[in-house]
Amino acid sequence: MDNFQKSILSDTARWQKIIGIIMAVSTAFMVLGGIFLLCVGDRFGDESNAFLSQYLGAGMGIVYLLAAAMYFCFTRFLLRSAKFLKAYVASDDEADLTEGLKNNKYYFKFSGILALVSIGIILLVMIVAVIVGLTAA
Repeated sequence: MDNFQKSILSDTARWQKIIGIIMAVSTAFMVLGGIFLLCVGDRFGDESNAFLSQYLGAGMGIVYLLAAAMYFCFTRFLLRSAKFLKAYVASDDEADLTEGLKNNKYYFKFSGILALVSIGIILLVMIVAVIVGLTAA
């Protein structure tokens, strides 16, 4: 690999690290928000529907914690990719390049799978909404 390619790889690793750190901080806030909702989320509900308000906060807290777990996976892949790509630029060790590119692949594979699942859920919700709308009319 020539010096120009290494400089591009080094810049990529630097930006991966910056984005990974931002994602790690965001993950921590998501965990804190999830714990907060689990602990006090039931106090924000409507008194007229105590059953719904009792479980809404806990449910949202669990959703936040699950989202934080997924976000942690994204963060881990990105930071590991940056670490190994930076190590490759410094040492020319092919194993570091392979590991860095592998983690980069996992990051984008996980992103693609999550995007496809999200699109599927959106389509399903739209279909259900149309069916409910048609049957209610």
